[in-house]
Amino acid sequence: MRPDVTRGWLCLLWVLCCACGPGLQSHPAPVEEPDAGSPPAEVELPFVTLGEVEVEAANVEGSELSMQVLGVDFARFSAVFLNDQRLTTQFVSSTELRAVVPTWQLVAATDLFFDVRVSRGDPEYRGGARSARIPFTVPAPELTSVTPDSLPSEPEDAVQVTVTGKNLVRGSQAIFRDTSYPLTLTSSREGSFLLPPSALKPLATQDQLVIQVSRPRTATTQPLPLTVTSPTPEIMGVWPSSLNATDLHHGNAGSATFERIIVSGRQVRSTTVVKWDGIPLPTETYDGKNRVWAQIPLMGRVQAGTVQVTLETPGVHGGSESSNHPLRVKSEPVLHDVSPAWVLAGSEEVRFKLKGEGLGLYAQQVVHWGGHRLEHSFGPDFEGVWTFIVPAALLTQAGTLPVTVTRTFDGAVSSPLFVQVFAQAPAPIAHSLLPSVLSVGDAPGLLYVHGAGFTSQSVILLDGQERTTRLHDPSKVSTELQAADLSTKGVRTVTVSTPAPGGGTTLPLLLAVHAERPMPIINRVSGNDGASHALAGGGVLRLLVEGQGFGPSSVVRWNGQPLPAQWTCWTSGGCTAGPGELTRLWVDVPADQVAQPGVSRVTVFNPGPGGGESPEQFFVLTAAGQPTVSLSPSVVDVGTRDEFYREVTVWTRVTGTLTQASALFVNDVEREFDGPSGLLLSEAEVATPRVHEIRTFTVGSGLSAPAYLRVQGALPPQLRGMAPGVVSQGEWAASEERHFSLTGENFFWPRGDLQRVSGTTLDWDDQPRPFGRIPQLGLEGTKLAHVGVRALKVSRVAEGGGVSLPALLNVVSERPVPMLTAVEPMSALKGAPALTLRIKGKGIHSATVLRWKEFRSSLKAVYVLDNEPTHYEATLPAEALATAGGVDVTLETPEPGGGVSLPLHVVVEK
Repeated sequence: MRPDVTRGWLCLLWVLCCACGPGLQSHPAPVEEPDAGSPPAEVELPFVTLGEVEVEAANVEGSELSMQVLGVDFARFSAVFLNDQRLTTQFVSSTELRAVVPTWQLVAATDLFFDVRVSRGDPEYRGGARSARIPFTVPAPELTSVTPDSLPSEPEDAVQVTVTGKNLVRGSQAIFRDTSYPLTLTSSREGSFLLPPSALKPLATQDQLVIQVSRPRTATTQPLPLTVTSPTPEIMGVWPSSLNATDLHHGNAGSATFERIIVSGRQVRSTTVVKWDGIPLPTETYDGKNRVWAQIPLMGRVQAGTVQVTLETPGVHGGSESSNHPLRVKSEPVLHDVSPAWVLAGSEEVRFKLKGEGLGLYAQQVVHWGGHRLEHSFGPDFEGVWTFIVPAALLTQAGTLPVTVTRTFDGAVSSPLFVQVFAQAPAPIAHSLLPSVLSVGDAPGLLYVHGAGFTSQSVILLDGQERTTRLHDPSKVSTELQAADLSTKGVRTVTVSTPAPGGGTTLPLLLAVHAERPMPIINRVSGNDGASHALAGGGVLRLLVEGQGFGPSSVVRWNGQPLPAQWTCWTSGGCTAGPGELTRLWVDVPADQVAQPGVSRVTVFNPGPGGGESPEQFFVLTAAGQPTVSLSPSVVDVGTRDEFYREVTVWTRVTGTLTQASALFVNDVEREFDGPSGLLLSEAEVATPRVHEIRTFTVGSGLSAPAYLRVQGALPPQLRGMAPGVVSQGEWAASEERHFSLTGENFFWPRGDLQRVSGTTLDWDDQPRPFGRIPQLGLEGTKLAHVGVRALKVSRVAEGGGVSLPALLNVVSERPVPMLTAVEPMSALKGAPALTLRIKGKGIHSATVLRWKEFRSSLKAVYVLDNEPTHYEATLPAEALATAGGVDVTLETPEPGGGVSLPLHVVVEK
């Protein structure tokens, strides 16, 4: 029960007690005396003051205030009035009263005054009593403590802060750094709020926290300090590891390649800045994960020497600064990277890419390979990359070959980078298969395996049987599937094997050959001149049918009659096995079936299981001199709402000449042109799949032959491949996502109506998940927790388009042998406090480590633009850099499977 109601019942009970008899009275009731003349006068109560006014602890809504009134000689029936409104009053003693103040009374008035009154007839004040009017002060909120009062900068998760005080009400806001955060109250004296990591950037100013309340009147507490602290940053690496003093040579050394340096470290914050010999540089976050980059100062390349790079994070007491990290600015040419970093002995001539600074102007440098002067070097290109060619005669022997550059204008020679020439081949790595989804009876053709480390000796194995293999490049090989390979349904295993020395066999990819055939789709039907109409009576009609899902068993039907058809693919570099992205059927229509003007229906039929007949297309046979119509586009998606995609251009030709028509007819109903030759379809006209007949009328030539505009529903999706097609259990962390892309057709509405939300899903083991317009997803590491084959289908069931045949993702326990393709930097400074290496490679598993002499370092994936790592990072301690000389760096993946990569050579310079 509310306190004011309780008090009211008590007062009523007291009055009843007085009426029932002296035995129930706790105090004598007022007694009227006989009239002795004039009534007693009202007296003024003595000294009255306002005591404490506050929101009661349990009243977090702030609907009432508790008011204390102090004075002397208060009567038991004294009442407190606020702006002449009686308040529920409790008699505490002759010197204290308590009253309840509804907050609505405080909002309604600007000036507030209270007084104490005693009604006439009171035993002590027979004529009544009243105090003077005293100003009433609305209580202000108070903030007395903040816990914790010191917070770490940019934590991983939001931080809860607890505050205590007085007069806090629901709806209060905590204000920190000019941003409000809702306060959750447990009472009017305690509450908490959450500060997100973005609110806790390290700054050089002292931060304060205040609480703002909205009732009974908007007010703010006095501030209390809330400090944000940051640990001291630590530099783990600088890229590039050395620069060239290009300005020292007055332009003869060429322009600088790098305008910024990238600094990797620990405890780096978003406000951390890079310092160059103590001078702060303009600094930005590189990827938000302990990496920043900074603009190299204009004077940074004027002279050679060693620059001390530091990181500083601002703080209230002057900030915290890392220890120095040396960065050499050299007078001689500086080489940063050479690729490829390894080749096989016995290779044909190899074209290498070289990145560096200060190499000189065009034709003012000489490249040496293992001490041999090379005759062919070019560059730099627009990205500052140089090219040099090593002839086959210098690639006959295995070894570690130094690459140096000599400037001709001053004879300065760079420190070397090293290229490994291996006698043994790397272990091949398989990534994906295209196509990976086929049907029984599909067209034979090329099967591509994408991966890494393929050589001219690599061989594709289909179900363990070697097949004739073509090497396209080290990342792609192919073989020709024969008709017999596609004669029965089943799952074929595809691997790539490279013979010893070195080499090995890839993890298995899966080729699904389904009994079901795809439903054919016609995109276009055209005659001899490429148009969708032809002159009747012209003899045998050579008809081209283009579309999807065609194969050698597909049949073209002309007005329902099957005609012999010739299947061809339309790709460069040979036909891919299966229906392909776009296939063609050629058919000769007999002369007697095209002798008379009219409209013929064309369909394509695929025999079962699956398959079926395509939606019909129309081919028009015209009379001599009859105008013709062509449409752009000739297909509109059903349900499209954007006017842009409902606009159709109608072209009229008379004897081949473009002519302006005077009238437009849609399904025999005349329509106005939208502009000179446009037709704007209404939303109702595209609401359901249908075909509209379009004609025009031209003065002097009459009514045209018809053209047909198709309002097309969702097409059945056709999935042809996916990447990756094989992954190792736990290949990346459960919290990570990697690229997962699909290849195929009809996944989405083809005309790109952005107002339409896609209903396409990717069904993963029959569990649907949303599928965006770009056919590329993130594959979560949690999907790799268990070994097995995962079936994936693209579904447009929600849009009426059906489901694709499934592709198969193979999750295996074995791990590939890793391949190390690049290490940056390829040179490091002896005595550096630490070194962060940028690692690039293939077949890298979450368990893969970097080996540097006796040191091991885990690899951390670095994501810059999307969910595919641009590279990995490995950090080495100062002890790894204590001795100058060459180091062979490898990657190692533990069992099951796994192994050690071929090494790359890095130099620790004095």
